[in-house]
Amino acid sequence: MMIDALSAVLIGIISAGHCLGMCGGLTVAFGVNSKGAPVLAAYNLGRITTYTGLGFLIGAGLSWLPASTIPVLRLIAAALLVLIALYYLNIAAWITRVELLALPLWRRLQPLAKRWLPVTTVRRAYPLGVIWGFLPCGLVYSALGFAATAANPWASAGLMLCFGFGTLPAMMLTGAAAKPFQRGLNRPWVRRVLGGSLLVFAAWLAFQAVSMGH
Repeated sequence: MMIDALSAVLIGIISAGHCLGMCGGLTVAFGVNSKGAPVLAAYNLGRITTYTGLGFLIGAGLSWLPASTIPVLRLIAAALLVLIALYYLNIAAWITRVELLALPLWRRLQPLAKRWLPVTTVRRAYPLGVIWGFLPCGLVYSALGFAATAANPWASAGLMLCFGFGTLPAMMLTGAAAKPFQRGLNRPWVRRVLGGSLLVFAAWLAFQAVSMGH
């Protein structure tokens, strides 16, 4: 379990560039990053709350499956990580097609965010983060695929919590500090390293799945 938890944190850290590009841009647009560290932290805590809740739901939904299905779940998680790796390596953006599956739900939830705008306090930032945790994101889906392999509500929630905390360092960067960090993450050699890391992790998951199946 400890290895899985560390792996979930690693997926979150690797997600930094993508997170800054999507959610990071929203913190600027909403002015969240200009209201101080407590407001920014509350926004991100809301986002992580959603990830953890989704992990709990997917774990609960799969907890009735027999243990023999766990290898299949790990293979699915590995496949999702490969799609993310291909995105980082600028080979294919197929993961964006997976993101489209959640658009109907997102269109229903997005208008709710207007209730907490403008973001001026922690009490407004937290629910806004909860809503934005549902933003269609291939990396979140990959993490959910990995969390699903636990097939247990609390264990899956714990893995998504670890993933969320892995994304936190990058998302807590504000203003001028975030821009050079994001530029660095978008450098070709950095994207190759991140994409390669995801491929290695996907191969490890696939190897685990095959080993468990025998």
